[in-house]
Amino acid sequence: MTTTREAQSALSDITAFLIANLPTDRALGARLKFVYPATGVVFIDGRKLPHVVHNRDEAADCTVEIDPVLHLKLLNGEMDQGLAFRQGHMRISGDVAIAVRLGPLLRASGNAGGR
Repeated sequence: MTTTREAQSALSDITAFLIANLPTDRALGARLKFVYPATGVVFIDGRKLPHVVHNRDEAADCTVEIDPVLHLKLLNGEMDQGLAFRQGHMRISGDVAIAVRLGPLLRASGNAGGR
């Protein structure tokens, strides 16, 4: 079980990770929001470059609900995204293809995670 302190720390780490690792030459092409229950959100506006990443809750084309500590593990390549989804650790609403596009964008930027 994730503690509040761990969740808040993971939220900060995820925000910093995405700011540092989203490419500057290829856009996500949509708005993607990660919702961390009882912790907060990370919002990526990838409709233009550079991507805008912040923690305000705004309308998105795709929303992923996930535990922030687990999400950080996914970004760091410590867990498989497909496995996490199949095991029910994340819920995706809206255009699922948007969430799927994030991994290849992160890998294209030279990040080994983002699988």
